[in-house]
Amino acid sequence: MRRSICLILIVAMAMLLPACDGFTFSFTGSGSKMTMEVMDAKDGDFGESYSIEVGKNRIVKVESSLEKGELQIDFAEAHIFYDDDGPDSEEAGDVVASMKVGPGSSESLELEPGDYILQLTAIGATNGKVTVEVVKQ
Repeated sequence: MRRSICLILIVAMAMLLPACDGFTFSFTGSGSKMTMEVMDAKDGDFGESYSIEVGKNRIVKVESSLEKGELQIDFAEAHIFYDDDGPDSEEAGDVVASMKVGPGSSESLELEPGDYILQLTAIGATNGKVTVEVVKQ
């Protein structure tokens, strides 16, 4: 009986493994700094971050450590929905600014104060990290 159950579990797990390719985009950080890791993205792969807040007299600084490829970063207005305990969900609105970054590039962007969701699109085969930080102007 145990062998049958173990065999069924092993077969079920083996069938699920091909569906677990992992994540193409990973987002880490908090507050005013976010690191986005791109892992073997193919041309056109898309990802969306959690929201970041840009305050008054602040700019967004983007530093690329991509090894290959390019990344289109669209800054979309974030619509944050709250419940009694705090933020419940976030939704991307209109794109207000865009930029492309490649290996070794560094860009700065001035945005109106508010919350933004970063929408990423890989251009070509893309791999590496990009750091986004909100800093004083």
